[in-house]
Amino acid sequence: MSENSGVVAGTHEVVEVQGPGAASFLQGLISQDVETLDPVKARRSFLLGAQGKLRALLWVSRDGDRHELYTDFGYGQVVAADLGHYKIRVKAVISGPEPAWQLIGGGGGVDASMGGLVRSFLREAPPQPEFLPLERWTALRIEAGEPVMGVDVDEKTIPQETGLVGDAVSFTKGCYLGQELVARIDTRGRVNRHLRGLRLEQATAPGSVVAVGGEEVGWVSSAAWSERLSANLGLALLKRTVLAGEKVQVADGTGLVVELPFA
Repeated sequence: MSENSGVVAGTHEVVEVQGPGAASFLQGLISQDVETLDPVKARRSFLLGAQGKLRALLWVSRDGDRHELYTDFGYGQVVAADLGHYKIRVKAVISGPEPAWQLIGGGGGVDASMGGLVRSFLREAPPQPEFLPLERWTALRIEAGEPVMGVDVDEKTIPQETGLVGDAVSFTKGCYLGQELVARIDTRGRVNRHLRGLRLEQATAPGSVVAVGGEEVGWVSSAAWSERLSANLGLALLKRTVLAGEKVQVADGTGLVVELPFA
């Protein structure tokens, strides 16, 4: 395996929804079109609250009546509880959350590649796994532009701020929980922040303030050293007035704002 391949543990959980009513049930709750899913490739999705803000980031796959919802570690219970709240006279069973593993470099499981990163999810750890250090995984996900719920985004975040709407939202499938805000912003609105990448002058701790001309415009939520790019990288939710290509002050150094994923 290459230095950027291996198994990552402790980052994701999976919730399963199975039964004859599962597809129609999920179709009315999550932002992805459940009816067009397949068992070998997961798609991004959001679970939103009634006001249209994030409850969980999802990757979703479907194999017949069985649906797998992969989410960031610690948010599986949120997903299961929210789904359970709306499951009234639905012929479906919600189970989990259970631990899920990531296989970086592919080779099995449900494909969930993104932003140039080849990755799949596994329900069980492979035999004799070669584990990828968490620091290396953090760099890879930053390069690919993958935020983590509770780290880079939270329950106050609007879907359009994540930069994931193009992959995570179906605008043709009909109504789902929280759809009104997403649709309204898509047609005639704008958001105040956007998730951006930062190419940093020096190693920077998460929580460091990002500023332009002495004015705070956001803060670093994730940071890591990228072996591939030989650079310190970060993620930050920045004010919409801060554009890609702009230099910013970060802690005691500087940074360059870039679009995600990193080239």
